[in-house]
Amino acid sequence: MKTLIIGYGNQSRRDDGVGWFVIEQLAALKLPGVELETGQQLEIESAETISRFDAVIFVDAAIPEVPQLIQRDVVTPNFQGHAVAHYMTPADVLSLCKTLHGREPRAILFSIRGRDFDFGTTLTPEVEQAAREVVKQIVKIIRSGKF
Repeated sequence: MKTLIIGYGNQSRRDDGVGWFVIEQLAALKLPGVELETGQQLEIESAETISRFDAVIFVDAAIPEVPQLIQRDVVTPNFQGHAVAHYMTPADVLSLCKTLHGREPRAILFSIRGRDFDFGTTLTPEVEQAAREVVKQIVKIIRSGKF
């Protein structure tokens, strides 16, 4: 199974960079059949990118108000207009992929609850620990092939 893992967020805003951290940890493992990508945010072009894969895993920070430290959700295509034109969700990207490329890779979103989004480049200890747990969960998914 060919899998893409996308970690996104702002590395200059502490916990918002957790997606990048997860990708850095996964890169060191050199998992077969896995490609890694990072970015500030999801883009329209991401739809074309994910069309070349069987599965995609998105990793991003969540706002402090979410109840769970780590949340794992299956993503289904669902394009919605947003007040901010450059903002896209994994469901938006998956929907565009299906519409434009006739492909719908299996998709999961890992959201990690952030605590500190001030300027800085280090994660809070709680978020770093959660990110390491997400890495373990992703490795388990990849190695088992059970998406």
